[in-house]
Amino acid sequence: MPGFGRGFGRGRGMWRWWQSAFLLLLIAEKPGHGYELSERLRELGLAKQGISNMGNLYRLLAELEMNGFVIADWDTSAPGPAKKIYRITDSGMMFLDEAASHILEFEKVLSEFKEKYNRLRNRKGEE
Repeated sequence: MPGFGRGFGRGRGMWRWWQSAFLLLLIAEKPGHGYELSERLRELGLAKQGISNMGNLYRLLAELEMNGFVIADWDTSAPGPAKKIYRITDSGMMFLDEAASHILEFEKVLSEFKEKYNRLRNRKGEE
């Protein structure tokens, strides 16, 4: 994706791109603070991929903020410590739109892979 991170498509860069897309989707649905976003990522099954780890999550949020994809404001209305609430920006929505387009294209590729793999496995089972 142009304008985000280094090494897109290579090593950690590709996974970082996927994590960014998921996180931006959640923020676009409903702005939230770090812990809340972590819980919502866990609900999507992304805890195993490490993004819901608070350190990883806050590094990614800082990266998204640095790239202008999210903005953060402090919420002091609730009791307890202030919480940083993340909201998606117009640039973040553009990234998310482009990510969705790439994901839909990739879904077609995965479907083709799955069909070919199943044919291969079925053919091997007939031998």
